[in-house]
Parts: sequence; C-alpha cells; structure tokens
Amino acid sequence: MSTLRKSFLFLVTFLFVGPALAQRSGVLLGVARATTEEGADTQDFVTIHEPQYQTLWIAEDATGELKVLASLPELIVPRRDGFWHVGVKQVCEFGDKNSSNPPNESLEQVVWTAPVTKAGTVEQGQPCATHKPEDYAGRYGRSEEDQDKISQCGFELVNIRYLSPEIMSISTYSGQSEDCEPRGGHSIQDYRVRRFDSDGALDFGELLGPKARNDYTKALPKRVQSMDGEDCEPTFEDAETGWRIAHELERWRPHLHQEFGYLCSVDAPVSFPLPASLTGDSSPLLEWKLLQSRVKGVEDAYVSPSADLLIAVTHSDLKFYELRGGVPGKLLLSLPTGPIVMTQWATGTHVQDWTAQIGRLAKQHLPEPVARVKAASN
Repeated sequence: MSTLRKSFLFLVTFLFVGPALAQRSGVLLGVARATTEEGADTQDFVTIHEPQYQTLWIAEDATGELKVLASLPELIVPRRDGFWHVGVKQVCEFGDKNSSNPPNESLEQVVWTAPVTKAGTVEQGQPCATHKPEDYAGRYGRSEEDQDKISQCGFELVNIRYLSPEIMSISTYSGQSEDCEPRGGHSIQDYRVRRFDSDGALDFGELLGPKARNDYTKALPKRVQSMDGEDCEPTFEDAETGWRIAHELERWRPHLHQEFGYLCSVDAPVSFPLPASLTGDSSPLLEWKLLQSRVKGVEDAYVSPSADLLIAVTHSDLKFYELRGGVPGKLLLSLPTGPIVMTQWATGTHVQDWTAQIGRLAKQHLPEPVARVKAASN
C-alpha cells in the first residue's frame, strides 16, 4: 500500500472513528446528604446525628451514555498516594464523676481521614456508658433525689463544607440546648480550613502568601454590627485562621468568617483566588451571561478542565450538559440537587482508570471509622 493511501486511511479513521471513541470527562461528585439541623434538632440528644455524605462517580458507560457509574456512602477523594475516604464520626463524652456538678454527657463530632484500605480513627476522652432513662435528669430545677443523676448538656457539631486532595473547609456549631442554658440556647458557629493530617486551622496569609494576607485584610469591614443592630467590638487578633471555602460562579472561593461573641459575626468574600495546587481544580471559566441565557434558572456551575462537560446547578436539579466552544449543548443527565462539597475531575485515559478503581471500591465494604480513648498524659 502506498504511503499516500496509508495517510488517507489514517485521516478517514481519525475524522470518523476518533471522535466517536473520544471519552468525555468524568467527575467524582461529593454531596452532603444529611446534617443535623442547627437549632431545631439540638434540643435533644436523640435528634442529633452525624452528617452523611455520598460520592458519585459520573462518566460515560460502554455505550457512550453519561451515567452515575458508582455510588459510595462516604466521601472518596483522589490523593497523590491513591484514594482516601473522609467523614465525620460522632462520639459521646462522659464528664468527670468527681466534679462538684452532676455528671454530664456531651456529644462531639470529629472529622476522620484515611486511605480507603484503612479505618479512620478519632480520639475521645471517657466514653459514655449505657444507662436507663430514669438515670437522667435535667440540669436545672432538680429534686433532691435527682441530684446525682446524669445530665445531657453540650454539643459540638461538624460539617464538611468543602474537600479537595489537599485541604478541607469545615464548620463547627457548638453550644447547649435551652434546657441546659438558663439564659437561652446560646451557640457559636465558626469555620476553619485544615489539612488532612492536622486539625489545626490554617492561617490564610501564611498558607497563601503576602498578597493573600493583604486581600484578606482589605475584606475585613471597618464596622461590625450584631444581628440586633448593635455595634460589636471586634478583635482581629489571629483573624486569618477564621475563613471558609464556598463555591460561587464556577469557582471555589475563600470567605473570611469571624465570630465576636453572641449574635456578632462577620462574613465576607476575599478576592484572592485559590490556586489549583490546593483545590485540584484547573477548570476554565465560562461566560456567565451566556450560561444564564442558555440554561434556565442556573444558580452556579462546574466545568471540566477540558471544557467538554458542564454541571449546571438549579434550584431543583444538577444538569449535565455537553460543552462545545464554551456553549452548553445537549442535556446528558439530570440529578436531584444537593449541597456539593467536592468536585474532582478525570480526563483522557484517567476516566477509564477511575471507572475501574471506583467500581471496585463500590463493591467493597470500606473500613468503618473507630473511636479510641486518648492515652493518659503523664
């Protein structure tokens, strides 16, 4: 066969077979499925539950149709050394029996992380034991015979708001129920960003550099008022550890968040962009006005790095569109909406690799997290 004919056949194969075999990007989508309602569910320990998460692997099947190929009941994130799983475990802590106050139980939710082959672990102090209902009494207004009974006061609830291969953004809601707080159910909501191997809050400027610190300072308001309109007296010492990450207008973006006591807080966007080295997201930005004109009711959007797949978020649905030249085309898949906490994309040959690996994980029973009692300090 002549060289010219071989070149012609190669061109025909590329034009007519190549595009048909090209695989669209795939996405690992982490979604929050259940959380404790702050306020309403915190009046009784029975109604406080650890948050539930789900990871969906969405890619083309063997026929080229975009589908949910695997679903896992926890957060699965790709890291340099393989896939890890991440979640929140709830533990019950028992207070000091020798305290002058009645013995008390409190609930604490703790983030755990581990490679998918290992169980995540959380540490706790003295675990609660099983008791009969008659062993408990409210903290205040006790009769003489109830003085030594157990109270159930105090909680610290945790939600994962954002997860990447390097960092996570979590919120903490802590306080007492109204039965345990004579002035009313006071509580505090705060945020922090942390790494996988440490629960310590990351300083915004220290993590991202002088320009980031300057942008953070610029975002701080000159005046802060409480929810009832009174002026607060904010102190911004160590303020750069109070920040969160949220998705807005196609990007995971930083927001400062500072609490200055009861009913007094400040939350504001920071203009400094988070680098792809931390988020794992190198996706291009689309023309937002064009997107609004093409997708009715779009509130936010996620774009694959290769710009071939769009997730449009509406009030009720997650709509997956084919993308061509930055323009939404055919609707490929629609799912019920939910709070998205993670988007990790695979492109090219990685799509098939992830399909195989995540498919195997979905068929396994991954190790469940365990609680360990803290070693006594000398």
